[in-house]
Amino acid sequence: MGTNELANALIEAERAGGLALTELFDLADSPELRELLRKIAHDEGYWARELAAVVRREGGTPSSATGDFAAKVRAVPDLAGKLALLNRGQLWVVRQIEEHLPSISGSSIRWLLQAMAAAHRANITLVD
Repeated sequence: MGTNELANALIEAERAGGLALTELFDLADSPELRELLRKIAHDEGYWARELAAVVRREGGTPSSATGDFAAKVRAVPDLAGKLALLNRGQLWVVRQIEEHLPSISGSSIRWLLQAMAAAHRANITLVD
């Protein structure tokens, strides 16, 4: 998988994660949880924008698609299950980055992906 393919797959995942998070706001049972979900949703948008910029710099076209993750979260009946699935989605992103990072050249994209993985790991800890 090339840099643009990976970036586009991650863009779609981030967009779906952001959608799932905004749908969870109304289910949050405390102001603290709503704020945490808002922060993570902001992160998802940030990473999607940064990845789109990478794709454009590489001469590609950023994906405009949204992955199916939001529908998967929507299908889970309870908030605890939705949050657990959210964390599994965050971990999926980390694994994709770690799996493909050794074959990615270019220090700016490597730095971005490493920072993105670290941010996703931090969000997993916060949700736990």
